[in-house]
Amino acid sequence: MATKIALQAVVLSGGVSRRMGRDKALLPHAAGGTWLEHITGLLNSLDLPVLVLTIHPSHEQLLQTSQGVSVQRDATPGAGPLQAIAPVFPADQQQALLIAPVDMPDLQADGLQQLISSWQQQPTAAAVAHDGERLQPLLGIYPGGSKQRQSMLETLAAGQNSWMAWLEQIPYRAVSLPPGQLRNCNHPNDDSRAID
Repeated sequence: MATKIALQAVVLSGGVSRRMGRDKALLPHAAGGTWLEHITGLLNSLDLPVLVLTIHPSHEQLLQTSQGVSVQRDATPGAGPLQAIAPVFPADQQQALLIAPVDMPDLQADGLQQLISSWQQQPTAAAVAHDGERLQPLLGIYPGGSKQRQSMLETLAAGQNSWMAWLEQIPYRAVSLPPGQLRNCNHPNDDSRAID
């Protein structure tokens, strides 16, 4: 019998939101609360421990009473999501990370559950969200392991901060999810029904 792989959620919430003009994580969500509270609440509802990676003290203050959610400061502010993830990426093959960005406010629990179910069919390979047109690599499940971690560190050491540059070196498959849930909102005029 195979050992069960422990899944932890990590929310990428450390951007400076230049294009939006204000902190996206703190934007009001149509369902109530903020975008940050929306994504952490969804992940919590799936009984996953949640780690928020951020550069913003306000995020820690917002989530201080949230059960099952911890906050860690990004050690390399402005260097991009691959650098942010590297310190917490597990070398243990019995661990995996469900990584989600804070700026997909239309994401729902059923989409996340679909991603998890697909990954569970082949848990040694990353399961990466696909919107029907392209990969959305910042929403995916990434199994830990020394090879994956080493390739990540080598990619960064070579001066490549591109998530795709690392993804091309590890086993992964695309998982088609509802495109409406995967809209990435970067500008104030992005027409998101999730914005209150």
